[in-house]
Amino acid sequence: MKKAIFIIFSLFVIACNEPDKKLQSLDSFYTNKGEFDMSRIPLIKPYEATTGVTPRDWIVATADTNSIAPTIPGTEGIYVTDSLIFVHSINTIVDYQDAREAWFVIRPKQDTVISFTNHSNYLNYLKKLGFTKEPHLYNPDNVFMSFDHNDYIDWKKL
Repeated sequence: MKKAIFIIFSLFVIACNEPDKKLQSLDSFYTNKGEFDMSRIPLIKPYEATTGVTPRDWIVATADTNSIAPTIPGTEGIYVTDSLIFVHSINTIVDYQDAREAWFVIRPKQDTVISFTNHSNYLNYLKKLGFTKEPHLYNPDNVFMSFDHNDYIDWKKL
């Protein structure tokens, strides 16, 4: 009887320690949460959102040191589809100029960042891309909390 209990207990411990298969198949780019003094949200490789511990000022940038894609400070909202990244920022920079508010569409495969300081122009561009309504952008703090809790981001379930 003790032997049977030991075997059942051992199987239970092994099952509990089995790594999540979904996480095993993910590139480490998509599971890295940052360092001690920095929080990180993976978007579409090589793009990420990062912030220091305090204050929580999120910046979207590329992790590729060979890229010349612009950095987007003041990120207030983000959303990712299969091939696009959407960003809304305040007190940001557009074309090397200060901007009070801006919207960005990032196409990682083409390494392009399209920026808009006019919301109507942004919405018109989305229509050209085939969007019938504006995607909901999520607060980066909330996205990071979900990522930190789940170890990956499922943008469709946020």
